Amino acid sequence: MSVLEPLWSHSGGDSLYNRMSANQLFRDTNPDQELEIRTRKADKFSECLHVVANEPSLAFFRIQEHVRKSLPQLVEQKHEINEIQQKVQGCCFDAEYATNAVKNLQKSSVHFQNIQDLLKNAMFMKQQIDYEETKRQLEKKRPSMYTAALTDPGIVSHIRRGSSMNRSRSVDTAMKKKLK
Repeated sequence: MSVLEPLWSHSGGDSLYNRMSANQLFRDTNPDQELEIRTRKADKFSECLHVVANEPSLAFFRIQEHVRKSLPQLVEQKHEINEIQQKVQGCCFDAEYATNAVKNLQKSSVHFQNIQDLLKNAMFMKQQIDYEETKRQLEKKRPSMYTAALTDPGIVSHIRRGSSMNRSRSVDTAMKKKLK
């Protein structure tokens, strides 16, 4: 134990008060310098207390500042994401609709096969009709030995007379057969 230290300094522990009071009692210093040192220490202590006391509010201030700066960007991004989500949902709906349409087309392949068969039959019938029409037109253009003679007026009148005579003869023969 030193001569300059009081007895109670070692008994209760080494507190800041004990150390400061023991050192300052026996020092030969200028009172202005001592006042400056105490003032600086008090300022530092006050500043530390102020920082510690205001640290939560400073943190909240920083959080508020961050929110104020980033919130408009977040809101804009949220709107963009909502728009993109709506577009994606629309595209998904379109894709599902197209998929269902393709599946329905695959199911209707039987109907398309029937339509194809009917079209083939219709085309074949049309070809047959065209063939018959061209055949008739060629027959009309090409004179036959039977039709060429009928164009002469003398032959036509002779045929008419002969047919009327043939009719009367055939009627006579039919009557004779019945009478017998």
